[in-house]
Amino acid sequence: MTDSEAGDLSRSRAVLMGTWDYRDFDRVLAVQRSFDRMRSLLLDPVCGPWPEESLVTFENLATLGTAHVKLIEAFLDAKDVAFFYYVGHGIYDHRERLCLTVGDSRIDAPFTAATSLPFEAVRDAFRSSDATVKIAVLDCCSAGLATEEYGRLSATRVPPVAGAYLLMSSSAYEASWHQLEEVADAQTYFTRALVDTVREGIPGAPAGLTLDHLFRVVADRLVEDGRPEPGRRIADHAAGWVFARNNAPVGQPDPGADPADVYREAYRRETEEGVEQLPVIAATYRAAAEAGHAPSMNRLGQIDEGRVQARMQGSEPGPIDGAALLSATQWYTRASEAGDPVGPLHLGQLYEEQYGDGEQALYWNGLAARRGNSAAREQMTGLEQRLRLGIDVSRRPGGRDDADRTAGAATARGSERVRERAGETEAPRAPGTAQKPAAGGRGTVAGIAQEVLHQRWLADWDGSAPLATADCLDVLADACGGAFGEWSTLGEAEGARVLADFLAQLPRRSELARTARRYYEAVGPGNLRAHAARLPDRAGQPQPNHRTRE
Repeated sequence: MTDSEAGDLSRSRAVLMGTWDYRDFDRVLAVQRSFDRMRSLLLDPVCGPWPEESLVTFENLATLGTAHVKLIEAFLDAKDVAFFYYVGHGIYDHRERLCLTVGDSRIDAPFTAATSLPFEAVRDAFRSSDATVKIAVLDCCSAGLATEEYGRLSATRVPPVAGAYLLMSSSAYEASWHQLEEVADAQTYFTRALVDTVREGIPGAPAGLTLDHLFRVVADRLVEDGRPEPGRRIADHAAGWVFARNNAPVGQPDPGADPADVYREAYRRETEEGVEQLPVIAATYRAAAEAGHAPSMNRLGQIDEGRVQARMQGSEPGPIDGAALLSATQWYTRASEAGDPVGPLHLGQLYEEQYGDGEQALYWNGLAARRGNSAAREQMTGLEQRLRLGIDVSRRPGGRDDADRTAGAATARGSERVRERAGETEAPRAPGTAQKPAAGGRGTVAGIAQEVLHQRWLADWDGSAPLATADCLDVLADACGGAFGEWSTLGEAEGARVLADFLAQLPRRSELARTARRYYEAVGPGNLRAHAARLPDRAGQPQPNHRTRE
């Protein structure tokens, strides 16, 4: 056996890497606490425990040194499990590769990969290992870049085919977050949720918790707290590897007992069983809901919307019919009336996206926000702007589930806000590079002059066109209403044209926010889509990063 239930992890190796003191970034003590908690967790009996000699730690490295070599050596010794964990700043180089920082890592593009540990190095160490199960847990910004082609944990040509599991705190080009130091025992949100879930256990789950069990609960905790949704990538049999013992009581509860126990049993079945059991799962939730359990009411609403089935099948939810929509609305209303903070958030989304009733959507989002739901506050701000401008709140380009939909298009926030709230100094970026001014041709006097101006403009961003593009996207999107305001009404191509038009003005970094506000004022609030329609398509234009509601 290779899992922690066997109690023997002597043939396994865990490499833990964390950095919190930097030359080019602010110090982040929350990272240090998260690193220490993860190390303590692996050494705890709940996870095996892992023997001290099976742990290799890269703790607050001042410089990369021989870390890459030691990583390879550690995983060469692993026969059962090769486990890698990183917490700290994640940045990307000019090739859009994820790089894990150390103390003297440099954010200027030519030196990023040379002064950090590229995730490709972790991938290569995994490929060199004979370990049966290979796991990487990344708690950093832009962690989703690890899922790119060059970021896979194993290669088919390396025998034997090994199971791989990649757990990420954020998507590509998205910031990860940590608690501010004003919070007692501040930590990164992702690691805190993961470690707390292992420590507490999962009621109704099996005696041995896999990473899949943990992922679902951690994802729910983070999303309900208004934090970025984590991601995962699984290959072969790694999803079945038992990471920890379940500290919560195990066993099927009596449906006639405590409604919270009934809910836990339904949730266990939802996470472990196939979609064919969904009617039984729904009936179990209903038993708890009828007894007044608000989270069960919300779950029934999610089932009516088709979201639970979509998650179980790994697909996107389809259109919702009238009867299901009415049932979901009723369940969310009952949860809201019971004082739940999540039910009114769901109601706000339904009234906005399904009923097209902005005033009702605003009311329910406001109620959720007053009950402490931070996700509702952001949605409410954007909705208020669209209502004020008279924009049709029900309209989404391409329909509710179309990939072109842009509700929440500006996934990245301005770099200053990221620094203030998360201690992150590297701006999350969107794919693509800044569009150069088109005036003049290559080799002409006008073309040469434009190129000189363009290079001078890029100097504000240390010569990094991707960083300039990302910063401009963040600030422009916020100036135009943000992730749920007027900017969210733009389709993929429309947003790209607006961004390219803004970039063509070569806005100075020191005046970026002011220039973005003036640009939006010149367009005219409420006219953004009409303005986008008048703009020409530009080859090679940057594409804003979009997301859709689950």
